[in-house]
Amino acid sequence: MTSTTPPLIEFKPSKHADFMHSAKVRTPKYKFYVEVGGNPYHPAIVLIMGLGAQSLVWPNEFCYALIEAGFRVIRFDNRDIGKSSKLKHKKLTDAHDSKWYKAKLIGRFGFGLPLEVETPYDLYDMAEDVYQLLTVLKIRHYHVIGQSMGGMIAQIMAVRYPHQVQKLGLLSTSNNRPFSRPPAWTPLRAFSQPLPDKSDYEALTQQFVETIKTIASPDYFDEHDALEKAKKLFKRRFYPKGTQRQLLAILATGSLVAIDKQIHQPTLIVHGTEDRLIPPTHAQALHKAIRYSSLRLVDGLGHDMPAALVETLANLFIQHFSIDIAK
Repeated sequence: MTSTTPPLIEFKPSKHADFMHSAKVRTPKYKFYVEVGGNPYHPAIVLIMGLGAQSLVWPNEFCYALIEAGFRVIRFDNRDIGKSSKLKHKKLTDAHDSKWYKAKLIGRFGFGLPLEVETPYDLYDMAEDVYQLLTVLKIRHYHVIGQSMGGMIAQIMAVRYPHQVQKLGLLSTSNNRPFSRPPAWTPLRAFSQPLPDKSDYEALTQQFVETIKTIASPDYFDEHDALEKAKKLFKRRFYPKGTQRQLLAILATGSLVAIDKQIHQPTLIVHGTEDRLIPPTHAQALHKAIRYSSLRLVDGLGHDMPAALVETLANLFIQHFSIDIAK
């Protein structure tokens, strides 16, 4: 007789942070690479990363600060990225990869119009991924911090799973309200460039660094550090098709304004004054739409987490998650 008991999750020391442990965790649909750190009896914070970004983009220093403050931290690779499951059977056509096709979709998205295209999945599916992952890990109640696309997923989670999500942290993100201010032209142009041949490792990493530079905090960008991080991430797993599918997921999901009006968890919105990918007006729209929210604009912060501002960002979230708000 076949046992229905799920196999034990085998955690081992992380190769990337000596204060965390890693595992491959199977959910009903996919496998996810996960890193967990901190006391299992402490309040949990799950970190959801943005478009095309691996879990390691969450700085170790940021995770360590949260753990030292008395939290348990979970970071993971989203589907289609890093060492989590890839939807290889959901093939993209050349049309999906055309910059003109993407421009058309982004234009319709900006005006709040339907895409009129079938996409492999949307952000609601990715929110379910997180819920299923934490269910397998037997973490029933948690705070959530989402950055960029991860913040969009976090907004959905707060409404879809209100008994699990206790407080919400939104970093450098948007609710994709129609007619919102678009990204600056420089990062748009950089992100739409065709990739070099996948065998040309040096060209790939250099283009990645140049692209990240267009959205990074201008006063804190370190090109050498960015190149070293790019090499580490590319060596670990480079999968651009996953980024394309995640972009389609954002566009297919559309506006989250209706979702925001249903969020009842205390929410901290943190945004950079120098964010050229998602301008600060998006944070103001979020603050207006989410009833129990507060907004903190961080001077000099772009669409990244530079080392010089990690302590500032960590302290903002630590304070938010540590304070009990009387109802």
